[in-house]
Amino acid sequence: MQKSLLSIAALTSVLVTQVLINSAQAAETIYKLRLRDAATGNVQQGSVFSPGDLDREEWVVVTVIDNRRIRVRHATSVQNKFLPTRTWFDHPATAIRVCVAEEFDNRNCQSAQGDTVDIPTGRSIHDVAIDFRYSEAGSLYTRAVQITPDIRPSR
Repeated sequence: MQKSLLSIAALTSVLVTQVLINSAQAAETIYKLRLRDAATGNVQQGSVFSPGDLDREEWVVVTVIDNRRIRVRHATSVQNKFLPTRTWFDHPATAIRVCVAEEFDNRNCQSAQGDTVDIPTGRSIHDVAIDFRYSEAGSLYTRAVQITPDIRPSR
C-alpha cells in the first residue's frame, strides 16, 4: 500500500511539474529578427587572414511575456574563420522605449531602464515600434525594430 501511495505521489509531482513548465512556456512568445550582417567593409574579407567580419551577424530577440511585457536583447553571432562553428554574444537591453507604431512621434511612448517594458494597454506586439539601447565591447548602441503581423514567432 505504501509503495502504491509513493508511486502515485511521485507521478502526481511529475505531472504538476510538467503542467507548470508547459504553462510557463506558453506565457512567452519569442521573436528572432536578423538585423544585418555586420561587415566592416574590408576588401579582402573573403580571406581568412582579413580582419573583416564577413561572418558576423546581428540579431534582436524580443520575448513577449503574457502578452503584456516585452524583454529585448541584442545578439551577435561570429563564425570561426577556421572551424565551422559560431560563437554567440548576448547583450541585454539597458533601456527600452515602445511607441504606438501608427504615430511617428514620441507622444504615445513608454520607456524603461533595463531589458523589459510594458506594452501599452490595449495594444499588441504588432502595434508598437521598439527602440532599445545596449552595450557591446564598451560602446553604447541603439537599434529600432517593429514586429509586423507577418513575422512569425520562433517559439
